[in-house]
Amino acid sequence: MSVTEDTVTDLVAGYLRQHGVNALTQISNTASGRRNQPDIEIKNGGLFFGEAKWESKKWEGFGEARDYGEEIAGTEGTFLIAYPDEIKSKGIQTSFEGDLAESSLGEYEYSVAFLRRDQPTDMRKVSLQELPEWIQQNIKEKRAPETDTDEVVDVLRQMARRLNNELETAPEDNLFRNVLGASTDDEDEREAARETAGFLLINQITFYRVLSYYIDEFDVIDPDTLNEPSDLSHYFQQVLEVDYTPVYQFKIVEDLPKSAMSVVQDTVKSVNGLSPENINHDVLGKVFHELIPHEARKKVAAYYTKNQAADILTDLAIESPEDRVMDPACGSGTLLASSYQQKRELFEGRFTETDHRRFIEEDLTGIDVMPFAAHLSCIHLALQAPVYETDEVNIGIADSTGLNPGDTINPLSFVLPEPEQQRGLGDYADGARPDLEQEGVEGGSITLDADKGQEMLLQHSDVVIMNPPFSRQESVARFSPDYKGKLETRFSRREKQIHGKMSYCSYFFFLADKFLKKGGRMAVVCPATVLNKESDQGVREMLIQEYNVEYIFAREDAPNYSEDTDLREVLIIARKGFDESEDNSTAFVSHDGLNIDASDVKETAETTAAGETTYADDYTVQRISLEDLNINNLFAPFSVGNPELFDSWEKVANGLSLTTLDSLDVGRIRGIGSNADGVMHVHPICSLNDPNAYKFGDEDLFVLQEEFDDHVTAQHRFTDETFDIPRDHVVPNLRRYSGRQTVDLSGIPEYVILDDKWDGGDRYISLTDEPRIHPKWSERVQKRRGHIALVRRVDLTAPGTHHMAYYSDEKRLYPDMMWVLPDANQKEAKILTAWFDSTFGWLQSIFDRIETRGGWIEWHGYIVDKYRVPLLSSFANDDDQRQELINTFDAVKQEEAPSMVRQLALNASEEYFTDDQIDAMDDAFENISDDLGEGFGERRELDKAILTIADIEGKNQEQFLDKFYSDLLTEIVALKLMMD
Repeated sequence: MSVTEDTVTDLVAGYLRQHGVNALTQISNTASGRRNQPDIEIKNGGLFFGEAKWESKKWEGFGEARDYGEEIAGTEGTFLIAYPDEIKSKGIQTSFEGDLAESSLGEYEYSVAFLRRDQPTDMRKVSLQELPEWIQQNIKEKRAPETDTDEVVDVLRQMARRLNNELETAPEDNLFRNVLGASTDDEDEREAARETAGFLLINQITFYRVLSYYIDEFDVIDPDTLNEPSDLSHYFQQVLEVDYTPVYQFKIVEDLPKSAMSVVQDTVKSVNGLSPENINHDVLGKVFHELIPHEARKKVAAYYTKNQAADILTDLAIESPEDRVMDPACGSGTLLASSYQQKRELFEGRFTETDHRRFIEEDLTGIDVMPFAAHLSCIHLALQAPVYETDEVNIGIADSTGLNPGDTINPLSFVLPEPEQQRGLGDYADGARPDLEQEGVEGGSITLDADKGQEMLLQHSDVVIMNPPFSRQESVARFSPDYKGKLETRFSRREKQIHGKMSYCSYFFFLADKFLKKGGRMAVVCPATVLNKESDQGVREMLIQEYNVEYIFAREDAPNYSEDTDLREVLIIARKGFDESEDNSTAFVSHDGLNIDASDVKETAETTAAGETTYADDYTVQRISLEDLNINNLFAPFSVGNPELFDSWEKVANGLSLTTLDSLDVGRIRGIGSNADGVMHVHPICSLNDPNAYKFGDEDLFVLQEEFDDHVTAQHRFTDETFDIPRDHVVPNLRRYSGRQTVDLSGIPEYVILDDKWDGGDRYISLTDEPRIHPKWSERVQKRRGHIALVRRVDLTAPGTHHMAYYSDEKRLYPDMMWVLPDANQKEAKILTAWFDSTFGWLQSIFDRIETRGGWIEWHGYIVDKYRVPLLSSFANDDDQRQELINTFDAVKQEEAPSMVRQLALNASEEYFTDDQIDAMDDAFENISDDLGEGFGERRELDKAILTIADIEGKNQEQFLDKFYSDLLTEIVALKLMMD
């Protein structure tokens, strides 16, 4: 059976009739001159018409359904049913005996909408089985209309993409100016402007519909009177003559060709059919917030904070309706809108238009460098009370890092000069006035009035709330010539706290400090690395020495608080001013999900004493005193969700004689890599690989064929030519630790050659693309050889991750992803490898990690230097204990270990897991619960040797380890699920 809309509609109508809805098809009772006719007619206490569309065309269906309600006399309501496009490819199961509609269409969900004039539109997804009841309830008006935000967003996105197609012939410079604020040579940015221009126009049409509903002087758009796309400008101009310049100053509609007329008319009709004026303003704000796809947002730097995260920050940071709030990187305005709502909630008495005006004209200040972001922020704030007209809003277009209290932003000034600097970062915040004839990007304050706005005076704030843009320091250096130097000048008062490798977002902490009153609060969404990265030490110093850090939040269920990143993020709330007489302890709040009650968290935090932990249903509050905060790692309290693991670690550590790694005379250096003085690029041609160990690429030319006492034989993979290389011209190597199941690398057949100064070396080099082996190569290699190396970056959850440290009898070269301890002798290396690769060493590594994304974690050199390690000279002055650990290590070092996760599972005890935890475990690692308690003795033996030295004896060891392995496995499962 050919699958068309009519085919599916006939089946659906038949199904409706079987279930009590008298649905007819092939209707001829339509308004004269319409190009379409209703697909379904229902007469049941009134006249109702339905339109059917494929899902990919449902935006058109809204306009057509709306027309039926407007133009067919006696119509009580209309509805839309959108069929999944998948039905077209899968077909109709004509051979099935029984109900054809049920068998062919019953597995799908259908987007539906019910429209009544001047009433909210009911939008949702329903199954075929739910469809008859949904229609009956709407016909009989037994149900209140509901608006599914995802459905609204989906329809508007379809419209926007259709408009983007029509804009393909538009002048690109206009698009770039409207969206990015500048011309650009960056193809990603150019493509982003093309992708988002249609969304900007949809914003304008949809927002106009809302305004025309509330404000009588704005004519409702009549799509049938439009002769060409630019006629929309007539309506938009009505608004510009009164207010909302930041929304309508972008002239996208004037770039549409006349051939786009029918698309524009259909778009207006469809928007009217959606009835956005009847959608709850909070929901409509979410629609504007989510409308632009995430990838397009990233390209135009429209970074969005999740609404619930914004509410947590504002609920805890804003204490009075009088508070002045500033967001120096306001983006789409989510944090400002949440601030408005919190201030209004705190407001006592009747809230009036005067109060609304004060809120958005005086109390709330936003700065962003992107014109498009200012557009979104203004819509977001205006939606808080669209019935009130507002002349000005404190949204500025500028590079906020160059601003200071007392500065003014001149309305519609121009901020970006030469083309190479047109990446959204201004140069004129230090007082220099631009040449308006030479420069072309609008910036400054945003006025909602058509006239130029007043100068926007920047004042000190009670709250600085922000989700500053995250860019690596390498990217910051490319923003404009000497931009990093300008940042250092702008924050020269913080000279000692600025690090050359600080990420861009870190400067915003210093910016917030400039604008905060004493006693004011900063409330920040930021990457978790701010809490423990060495380059952000200065930020932490400022917070701990000059602020009371009241709260730090981290999620247990997911890594992020922003919608466009999978990086681990945290929330920080800190009050400016340090008083030693006050309780300056910090509440570390770990929580499952974003639907937590901030006021409940606050009450719990206030009743939790320093040094204590309080558990609630969906969050945990751990309060830590100022003196116990680790300035090097403020993330440590979040490193594991179960505080009992800290207790287990301390119980072991307190029984051992420990020191820090940098106090030992063993050295530390990064393995060989691709960025060491420009010489490491020759590594592939120097590597003689184990032919059985790796999947090779084209750059891997040589494999080790055979080893002899005085030389090794290498073979070219593609020519089969062999070379005998003297032993004194090669050294042992480890190409990759992933997949290495034994902790002992001694004797593995991998080498690198040091130079080409041996008989046959010239011929060897001639078979490569390199002219020679770099003269500094040998020196670099020799510095990086050692008996022990520690993992530097790894996915703890990966099946190829088996150990956290490796040992070799021979001094071996290691890859860039490892830290080498080059000066440790063999015995010292065995002790340290045993310690770092014990489960207690694993746990310490998890405590001290730099959080990146779930199970992907890393350790910077300054962290490794402070690792707690055994004193190498003795264990509690008992050399027998020292030798016993070496003997245990020798006994287990050649055992092939399964993955780290499986080692834990094999040694964990099922009795310590709930059913839900076992289900989560199997979700993260398929069927791994089958391994619980099966045993991997080598891991247990190594850990028991350390417990014996720590004076934990007998049965206590087994009980201790059973729970310890189970607790740690639960943590790694959580990291895996977070990453997924």
